[in-house]
Amino acid sequence: MSRPVILFIDDQASARQLFLRLLDPKRYDAAAADGVAAAEEFIAGRKPDVVITDLRMPGVDGMTGMERFLAADPELPVIVVTAFGTVETAVEAMKRGAFDFVRKPFDPGELQIVIDRALKHRGLVAENKRLRSQVERWAGDREIIGKAPAMAAMLDLVRRVAPSEFPVLILGESGTGKDLLAERIHNLSDRSGRPFVTLNCSAIPEHLLESELFGHEKGAFSGATQARAGFFAEADGGTLFLDEIGDMSMNLQPKLLRVLQNGEYYRVGSRRLAHTDIRLICASNKNIEDLVAQELFRSDLFYRINTLRIDLPPLRARTEDIPLLVAHFLDRLRQRSDSVPARVAPQAMARLLACRWPGNVRELQHAVERASLVCDGEIIQERDFSQLVQASLEGDPGDAQLGFKEARQSFEQTYFSGLLAETGGNVLAAADAAGVHRSTLYEKLAKLDIDPHDFASATDGSKNGRQAG
Repeated sequence: MSRPVILFIDDQASARQLFLRLLDPKRYDAAAADGVAAAEEFIAGRKPDVVITDLRMPGVDGMTGMERFLAADPELPVIVVTAFGTVETAVEAMKRGAFDFVRKPFDPGELQIVIDRALKHRGLVAENKRLRSQVERWAGDREIIGKAPAMAAMLDLVRRVAPSEFPVLILGESGTGKDLLAERIHNLSDRSGRPFVTLNCSAIPEHLLESELFGHEKGAFSGATQARAGFFAEADGGTLFLDEIGDMSMNLQPKLLRVLQNGEYYRVGSRRLAHTDIRLICASNKNIEDLVAQELFRSDLFYRINTLRIDLPPLRARTEDIPLLVAHFLDRLRQRSDSVPARVAPQAMARLLACRWPGNVRELQHAVERASLVCDGEIIQERDFSQLVQASLEGDPGDAQLGFKEARQSFEQTYFSGLLAETGGNVLAAADAAGVHRSTLYEKLAKLDIDPHDFASATDGSKNGRQAG
């Protein structure tokens, strides 16, 4: 492990020599400069971890030098030296950005303490910057994109309903990204600075779900060795997202309805009324109306949570987004390893566009991740997607229920997207393959809202997308 570099600036040779003797060469890599100009030259070649500068020097003084250093690197800890028994000048330097000060003559123990504090500060700043970058990257990964008409309309609805306080019901198949959409709604709402709490109703046994939601008192049931606040308490002031609400038992539904009506509930085993202020977002991959008809879901609760309804389209209804998703998934993988292929061959992209994707975006992501692992070159080939079974290439039974216009549009979107994928977004080549004039194809692509550039980016890796879900 390399030693931290400490740069000392003083016009007096004796002071520089003393400083170099005081620092332990096993712990620090110490260097000295006779003025600001020499220090700037040193900094240009090596990046010191800490700079210690005398304030009174001929020519450019230490105060001016400090301001120059900080202008170039605002995170560089600069320690100033004062030799006149007062701290007024040093305090003024700290107001201008100095990290700390030390007095002459140097006290070896004090000097080492101040340097170590500066190094620790430097390390914390670097760690915070790394974590902030990681959080921003994770946040970016969880953004939703979609250029397909179905996604554009859905996202426009999200922007309009997010600022309200009404409950939202998100319906969509598994793998479409209902959790991402719920988080987007929360982030666009006035509650964005408050908690966003998620609970999957299908993942918790019925007898425990009530406790998870409302909390319980000590001794309320076997194993309740201490009192616990529930998710309604944790989400107070923020948003509670109940995923797979269709799996909630009929016994628990009236209690949820009460919370939605007046914000009141009881902890399990308690007679004391509790209050909560939450915005509720629910999601389900089931048709709630069918559950109501089968008397498996309360109609009054359904009407309450269905105030604002958003339908997430399946991936097969927005195949235009597949190239963007593929490019995004590969970009994420390459952030972890440079050995990940940067692009997908046109034939492989055509195969992805032809799949029905019953598992939707989640299935596509796993397919891309697996293909990147088994690929033995710089370009993912069609053979690398051998795990895509023939069943996923067959027609979707739901297509038979489409009207002629919708079925034709679905076919044209898949057909022309496949041609563009094969030609890397080359409209002229795609038009030749389809046997139509280039202007005709341009008109068709405009009606279908297909952008040829999206397919060029998916095959050459020149453009990144964000996760759609």
